[in-house]
Amino acid sequence: MKYHYFYQSKKNENLDGWIVAKNRDDAYAQLKKQGIKPFKVLGRNPIGWKRWAVIVALVLAVAYLWLSLRKASAPIMTATRSALYGDASTIQNLSADGWRTTFPDEGDAWLARHAIPGVVCDCPSNCTVEISSKPIALSDGDSEELRKMKRMVNGMKKEMQEYLDAGGTLEDYIDLCCERVRTEKGIKDSINGKFIQLRKKDPLEVADDWEKQNKTLRSLGLPTVPLPIEE
Repeated sequence: MKYHYFYQSKKNENLDGWIVAKNRDDAYAQLKKQGIKPFKVLGRNPIGWKRWAVIVALVLAVAYLWLSLRKASAPIMTATRSALYGDASTIQNLSADGWRTTFPDEGDAWLARHAIPGVVCDCPSNCTVEISSKPIALSDGDSEELRKMKRMVNGMKKEMQEYLDAGGTLEDYIDLCCERVRTEKGIKDSINGKFIQLRKKDPLEVADDWEKQNKTLRSLGLPTVPLPIEE
């Protein structure tokens, strides 16, 4: 990487120059050996986002494979799930009580709580709930946010039915759904922690690579990570 550095000479002249280094710390170290004490070094430190994204993808793939192989005959769980975007107040009203008012049926509300990747799963051990495979009808009066959630819930109903048809049990499907969102949340929290560490080191680096990493999160079906605010 090439870095642009600025320093003050012994005659109090403001000078600048360029140096090739592995990262900014290496640039400072090289300049120090040359007897130069820069007051500013500009340039982005290289960050292995691609390698990190591959690792995250592999973790997800291994986690899903392990979950699906708990029942050898069961299909891999592939229902389309994603963060729910739209009007914030509408989404808040729809999900205010855990989707129970929006979806009076207990099973439908449970599916809605597990339809968004990386949500907090507060299900107790050996969670039990009756879930119907009957699709939820979409109404002309539904908001776009509600229509999207209904589609995700219906996708999970289809996924559940395929799981049952392949020989799985409802209890196992419920356990797998809980483990899936816990795994996703763990990955999301890990990524958020990485960003917070980088934010403290160099805010410019995070800002420059923010969209790239959120693009990776979207490709994994996970909610994007908000820009951490330095305390």
